[in-house]
Amino acid sequence: MAIKASEVARRIGVKTGTLGKWRRQGKGPQGWYALSATVVVYPESEVQKFLRGHQASPGQKPAPLTEEKPKA
Repeated sequence: MAIKASEVARRIGVKTGTLGKWRRQGKGPQGWYALSATVVVYPESEVQKFLRGHQASPGQKPAPLTEEKPKA
């Protein structure tokens, strides 16, 4: 089953723009494809795989989903 990018962004907790940036950078869930010029979908299995890879183990901080900027 394919999921629209807007739903994937909601599940991951990022904006659709961030998801688009990740696509261009080769980050985020893999296997996406464009249905049209404005509609991108992801396989459900790849979204689940991505989310599992970013869950924290007990006592650990979750891996950041976005690039963190250094604090000044």
